[in-house]
Amino acid sequence: MTKFQDPRARAIAAQIEAINVIGYESAYDPVLQNHVIQGGLSPVEGILRFDMFMGKVQQAAKNREAVWAFQLSQNISGIEWYTVEYGGITAELPRLHEDLKCVPGDKQILMQSKPVALDFLAYWNQVFKVWRYDRETDERWNRSKWSQFDTEYLRREWIEIWVEDYISTVLLQDGTCREEPVFAINACCYWGNPMDVHRTDAYLQSGSSWFQWNNFTPWR
Repeated sequence: MTKFQDPRARAIAAQIEAINVIGYESAYDPVLQNHVIQGGLSPVEGILRFDMFMGKVQQAAKNREAVWAFQLSQNISGIEWYTVEYGGITAELPRLHEDLKCVPGDKQILMQSKPVALDFLAYWNQVFKVWRYDRETDERWNRSKWSQFDTEYLRREWIEIWVEDYISTVLLQDGTCREEPVFAINACCYWGNPMDVHRTDAYLQSGSSWFQWNNFTPWR
């Protein structure tokens, strides 16, 4: 179960999730979708249906904004704590919950967790190769060094880590399937506004550097 920095955040996150579910269910109309595909709606009916759909989408957006306004007015932290684990080594780290806003003090919590993340990655750096993602190159993933990661670690403000460790089923050209292991320890070194780090239009003010540890060439 997710552990929130502020216990009140659990109810806020649940409200946002409920709004998202209701908004999707009210906007999604399988009968209408079938009519559109089959060409069973007149132009006027299509426009009216679209207006209804947009109205539901806009109402859901207003409801989310109202909940977020309450969160900010009450200074309810958007931080959740998660545990990353591999090979018996664990680290408890904070991150901004995907359905919550960042309030004053949240970024400081993220930044204070850097040494914990570093210890976890330093341990596995002794075992696995390190790679760095570069969207400007054809290869995407390039071999890197701990010193290069350490430079980014020092320059950037906080780190988020996640582990991929599962079996993937691949469909081959002859119609048969093959199981392949998928493994990687991922780390993103973030900087800037926690609300903007995934927005390409916010770069260079906010963004991330992505590293990966494994003994295979990462997926490109």
